Amino acid sequence: MVRMKKMMLSGIVVAGLLSPSLGIAHPPPGRTPGGEFARGVAAPVLSAVYFPVKFGVSVAGAFLGGVSGFLTGGNDRAAEGIWHPTVGGPYFITPAILEGECRFLPFDYGEEARPCSRPASFTPATLGSMPSQ
Repeated sequence: MVRMKKMMLSGIVVAGLLSPSLGIAHPPPGRTPGGEFARGVAAPVLSAVYFPVKFGVSVAGAFLGGVSGFLTGGNDRAAEGIWHPTVGGPYFITPAILEGECRFLPFDYGEEARPCSRPASFTPATLGSMPSQ
């Protein structure tokens, strides 16, 4: 009786190990440990080159937007027309950008062209009670 239970248990364990759904977990398609490692190394290296350029463009854009606003008599629209494209956009390259999950838009193209959409689980209800604006 005990021997039969051991054999039955052994058979269940072997069947479980051979079953594709219960075997070793496989990463999602396109995500491998080597790929994740490469993106994890490439993102900060590329950001080290991209950030100083983006920062310089942003500082110049902020200055030129201020000059434009001043020369147009304090017209906010003229200043923001320069500020939004030059100051907006990502300042760092992330693994999500390298993988293609997020679009790389170095300049801010407005609300219609956000580089990353919110995760599906993100809703205002998940934030608790936040004051509305």
